[in-house]
Amino acid sequence: MLQYITEQINEFLSGHGLITDVVLRSERSLIEDEETREIALTFMEREAEGYPIATIHLFLLPDENSCEVEVEIESSLVPTDAELHRVWNQAREVVAEIALTEKRRYLEAGQQAEAAIILDYHFIVEMPQTEEEEAELSDRLLRFSADLGKLVRLAK
Repeated sequence: MLQYITEQINEFLSGHGLITDVVLRSERSLIEDEETREIALTFMEREAEGYPIATIHLFLLPDENSCEVEVEIESSLVPTDAELHRVWNQAREVVAEIALTEKRRYLEAGQQAEAAIILDYHFIVEMPQTEEEEAELSDRLLRFSADLGKLVRLAK
């Protein structure tokens, strides 16, 4: 499932930028008898300093026929409050359920060392069982890729 979705996303995102890294993670809990599998793809409009970075996390769900797609777009953009609201409103026009987090790091009082904004959202996809479901998944991932391309450009 994870490999199939990764291949589909890679194919659809190629028209909007480039995937710069793919990481497979597998974790086993020492307390509970469960294993978590995840693929993290790093995506950028172009590989250059100062461009927003999107991380796409694919988490295999326990049924192993579906996975959660979680997207985080991080930008070192330090907008004014008005710009922050504009970016968030424009992002919600692309993906209605998107959230915005603002991070600021201080080393001393009044001395900001770094700042970033993070746009994030998630959805669930299921492994297609029929040609019709495969077409629906392709349409959804095509829309996702176009939306992610817009969001990455918006966050710069």
